Amino acid sequence: MARTLRVARTFVAASALALVTAAPVQAQENCSRSVVLALPGVLWSDIQRFEPPNIVQAVEDGAWGSMSVRTNASRTSLASGFVTMGAGARVDGGVTTGGPVVYETSNPAGRPPGISDVRVAGVEEIERIAEDDGYGARPGALSGALEAPVYAIGNGDLGRPAPAPIGFGRWTLLSAMSPEGVVDAAATGDGLLAADDAAPYGVRTDPERLSDALDAFFGAEDCGVAFVDQGDLTRFDQWVMALGRDEITGDLVSSQREALMASDDLLGDLRDRMEPDDLLLVVSPTSPSWADEAHLGVAVAVGSDFEAGTALESASTRRRSLVTLPDVAPTILGHLGIDRPPVMNGRAIVSHPSSDPPVATMTALDDESVFIDEVKGPMSAIFVLFQVMVYVLLLLLLVRRERREGVGSTAARTLQMCGLAVVAFPVSTYLAGVVDGHALGGAAFGALLVAIMAALVLTASTVFRNSLDRLLALVAFTWLVVALDLVTGSMLQLNTVFGYSPIVAGRFVGAGNIVFAVFGVTALLTGALIAYRFSDRPFTMPLIVALLLVTIVIDGAPAFGSDVGGVLALVPALGITLVLLSGRKPRLRTAVVAGVAGVVVLGLFLIVDLALPAESQTHLARLYEDTRDRGFGALFDTIERKATANLRVFTSAIWTYFVPPALLAMVFLLRRPSGRWQQFAFDYPKLRAGLIGGLVLAVTGFAVNDSGIVIPAVILSFLVPMALLVHLSMDAPPLTGPPPARKEVPA
Repeated sequence: MARTLRVARTFVAASALALVTAAPVQAQENCSRSVVLALPGVLWSDIQRFEPPNIVQAVEDGAWGSMSVRTNASRTSLASGFVTMGAGARVDGGVTTGGPVVYETSNPAGRPPGISDVRVAGVEEIERIAEDDGYGARPGALSGALEAPVYAIGNGDLGRPAPAPIGFGRWTLLSAMSPEGVVDAAATGDGLLAADDAAPYGVRTDPERLSDALDAFFGAEDCGVAFVDQGDLTRFDQWVMALGRDEITGDLVSSQREALMASDDLLGDLRDRMEPDDLLLVVSPTSPSWADEAHLGVAVAVGSDFEAGTALESASTRRRSLVTLPDVAPTILGHLGIDRPPVMNGRAIVSHPSSDPPVATMTALDDESVFIDEVKGPMSAIFVLFQVMVYVLLLLLLVRRERREGVGSTAARTLQMCGLAVVAFPVSTYLAGVVDGHALGGAAFGALLVAIMAALVLTASTVFRNSLDRLLALVAFTWLVVALDLVTGSMLQLNTVFGYSPIVAGRFVGAGNIVFAVFGVTALLTGALIAYRFSDRPFTMPLIVALLLVTIVIDGAPAFGSDVGGVLALVPALGITLVLLSGRKPRLRTAVVAGVAGVVVLGLFLIVDLALPAESQTHLARLYEDTRDRGFGALFDTIERKATANLRVFTSAIWTYFVPPALLAMVFLLRRPSGRWQQFAFDYPKLRAGLIGGLVLAVTGFAVNDSGIVIPAVILSFLVPMALLVHLSMDAPPLTGPPPARKEVPA
């Protein structure tokens, strides 16, 4: 009787599979199976907490890393996560997806009775969203690139019968579908579910029926692909969100354990069935929906392509132990020896040796990423508000000064220290990156930033008596720290207040937009201050030229900063600055030549990038390939996206409120009292050249990057303090000895 029931279940599961009515499958270059097991909402901290044995064993037997689940929206939905895995590019899912709309009952000659196609709901909506996003993504690109069938297995419906829209929760269909919205084979019906009043939504996945569906896949295909979702984790994730909880406590802990262990048992079943040449990917396609903050997910790869005890990496991140959702599809194609189609901008996942303890290391990475994302906004706001407060007080002081003679020495020293503190803050955020901020907590981490900043200002003030020498020391030190970091792997940029985040996933390595602004303006000011300080030395101009050339190479080279927009902004700004420092007046032709030079330099970096192995190429090479394959429309889409992002940041970032008072303070510093600008040009021509070059950098950086007002705001955070120190130096009585061009505020 038991055998009869098992045979019947197998027949039901096989009948639920929907196979396309296409030509017979041709052998791939590497005919083997690929299976993607989804763990929706699972974090490395969950693995550390519950220690699911099969997942832990897979980590030991294969390669491990963290999955950046970000698509185009700030939070990745289940629809977005699953459709992105099958597209090989960031795609946001719609609201009408999650299940089949049509089971076609056609039965061509030679096909078993009951076999039919599955057409997926909401494909038109997803395609419209993808087109509006402008990345050229093609939902279903993986299935479209394969001759082997792609299966969807699992049911995450929120109860039985499923709520509207019908099939909500059958997310693997979105990964397995073709560009036309057809799934080769599916076992996603509610026959996979069993009633359980203690389970979320009163149902759970029946392991025997799910095993029968796997029998159909492994028994029928030698080189197929399957996306599998056990389903219970999906229901648990949605259940906690529906309860309005933002943490897992009490009875929810046992429910989470049961759901995770059910997926762990499924993983054990899969590994028992798979051959050594097969590929198994264990992936978290989403962050927990119920959590207030986004997280990194789990990524594990087991198979002949991945040695045991290694860490995952891809050309999308170029960062050890970090990969992205769009990398899933190219990894499957790479395993099968199939070329990645141009519509996929993800890259195949590879692995590299690592001696780090995987679970603990990845848990700490997620904790730090979440922490920095939480404190980045408040810390930046405090930095902006501090400057605004200083500049407002400065303007009041200048207005009062015009009613009497000069600025008092105490006020002058206070303003000088405030200006130097502003300059020292950005590098303090990078130096603080060597500490695990999440272990300190927000208050202690903020105190650490202030302590580092104060130590830098105190050291500069102790070593140097002249205020402009102190400024030179701080900007040169900032430039050196950023330069060394970029050439050694950008470790101080990841998860720092003025760096970038793997959760936001705008960049994983190299120079981000804020880093570019800090690096570029400190190079300009260092060169200008050197020219001012050592104007009579023969080595001055060659040293400045070398400094600025090195800045361009480090910022733009694929192996270091790989900053496309940075090169286009830096070359013109640095070129105009050099002309000014040489004592010549820039003309329109100078600006045109500088702009063309930026494009030429970018072209040289592109040649270098294209010569690198595919796994080492940067987004510059990917942009070129995308433009080559899709035409100039891809380039125009990129420009439009950046312009849209600029506008969005302009209307939402706190930095927007900083720029007007900063510019107003600079105007007062350089124009009041009457004749101040002319005096500045006469006494400090080299510093005036640096100031103008910095303003050019702010404008060009704003125009060619997608961080909008943030770039000029960061640059002004250096230019206004320099203008302040020069202004105070003009007001100070000359000291005995130095020439008039070397005035200073007494310490």
